[in-house]
Amino acid sequence: MGVGYVFFDLGLTLLDNNHVPLFKKALKANGIDLPLSEVHKAYHLANKTFMRTRPGEISDRSFFCDYVSLFLVLAGLDEKAYLEPVSSTLHDLGHEVRWMKYPFTDEVVSSLKKRGIHTGLISNWDRGCRSLLEANGLAGQFDPLLISSEVGLEKPDKRIFELALEKAGADPDECIYVGDNYYDDVLGASGVGIRTILINSPGRLGIEETGYDFVAEDIRGIMRYI
Repeated sequence: MGVGYVFFDLGLTLLDNNHVPLFKKALKANGIDLPLSEVHKAYHLANKTFMRTRPGEISDRSFFCDYVSLFLVLAGLDEKAYLEPVSSTLHDLGHEVRWMKYPFTDEVVSSLKKRGIHTGLISNWDRGCRSLLEANGLAGQFDPLLISSEVGLEKPDKRIFELALEKAGADPDECIYVGDNYYDDVLGASGVGIRTILINSPGRLGIEETGYDFVAEDIRGIMRYI
């Protein structure tokens, strides 16, 4: 059976953020001038570590200091010396956080639709999700649209994927899910028989333990799997 539906995750799949430049800015404000590539690597590895060891906590502000602490260690910095000042600076920079669509997001979504493939969204996000989609010109591009804060279910709970299939009127074997979190996205979608493409921008960095084969550096890479 051919692909009839592609369901997407949102953050770091369709939308990028400016966290890495802000982390670099916070470090520099405290006398540390790391290359952007090193900041990006530590940030990426911290994300992947939290996805693996503390699922569901990566967006929980109560674990912010733990996250910054891990980032500093992965960046090869003195965690004890810099945790408090860097955390404080990042907190002050919170108003500068932005989520914006990748420059190729529209092109990929449009290409899928031209091929007769429907697009849906399944995202663990708060109630600001719809406003974020609107601000990025993505409102109305996904049907069904399942946001965890609205449906009361979160990935990797297979029920949110089952609900997506029900609303789409689709069979699992005609669907693909695309997301950046192996533990939420791949394991969750596979629980209902949906094949998943794992987005991981630096090749296999940070996901070595998964042994997962279906990987793309960004959503443009999904076309080779369709």
